[in-house]
Amino acid sequence: MTRLLELCIVFLLLEIILKHVSSQKLYNCSSTSPCGCSASPALLTKIIGGEPAVSQTWGWAASLRYSSSGSHFCGGSIISRSHILTAAHCTIGLASTASILVYVGSIYLYGPTQVHSVSKIYIHPKYSSITYANDISILKLSSLLNFDQVGVDIVCLPNVSSIVLASEEYPPPDTDLIAIGWGYTVPRSDQVSSILQQVTIKSVAANSTYCQYVGIVDSYTQMCAGIMPEGGKDTCQGDSGGPLLMFTSNNVWEQVGITSNGVGCARPNLPGIYTRVAAFQSWINETVNSANHMSFILNRISIPIILLSINIKCAWSFNF
Repeated sequence: MTRLLELCIVFLLLEIILKHVSSQKLYNCSSTSPCGCSASPALLTKIIGGEPAVSQTWGWAASLRYSSSGSHFCGGSIISRSHILTAAHCTIGLASTASILVYVGSIYLYGPTQVHSVSKIYIHPKYSSITYANDISILKLSSLLNFDQVGVDIVCLPNVSSIVLASEEYPPPDTDLIAIGWGYTVPRSDQVSSILQQVTIKSVAANSTYCQYVGIVDSYTQMCAGIMPEGGKDTCQGDSGGPLLMFTSNNVWEQVGITSNGVGCARPNLPGIYTRVAAFQSWINETVNSANHMSFILNRISIPIILLSINIKCAWSFNF
């Protein structure tokens, strides 16, 4: 009887190990891609709730901090050498650009990172603080990011035709998606995570009862994601502004969503609401290009002014 019990225990342990191994998924990205690929491959398990990320996996992850206290309040993602994509509700209440600092380059909230100040905040002009429609914002950094540092990368953005967007959802319902952030790991805990968390969830159809119940007002610019109906996996406070990611057929990570809002965290039948990034392709491109163009103009103007100033000073010194 004892021998039979021992064999049962062994078989039970083997079953648990096999289930755990089979529940893992490794994502190897294309290292030749100019975006959407970090130094380390992403390994995710189908566990309840989130799990700590592996170092140098999500190189575009950004932590937004209050400059006065250094405390994390929202997430973001690197979309160019000088721009961070985040949620409008994260930046709408800031007193000025001096109120915020951007940290990148580490999965650890208080680890060694690059720290950048912000020179300009672009909030979508049609953002609604009531419905969270158009919940998207772009930060222009005061200095360029250093991409020579391993673990600092650009995320890919959608490139979807307006015809496709008008006729179907992007990403399609039931697509595996990855949400990352330093937000609460326990609802109402008032404590953000010290290590970047990752969680696998699925896109939820906009016309489903789940998505309708949480109250999205515009399925073209908003999307739902979670594990329905059971819940258990979700983003939470502190994850706002962070990226919702899809692994594409080109083997790169593409940001399809921005963590926006929801009803509680990881509750049954209640998916999270995300800004649908594909709907804002034109606005993102126009904003980034406009910011770069203005910087170019200012640089072109500043050089003659500096030279004129030098000439005036030289003339003044010769006359006296």
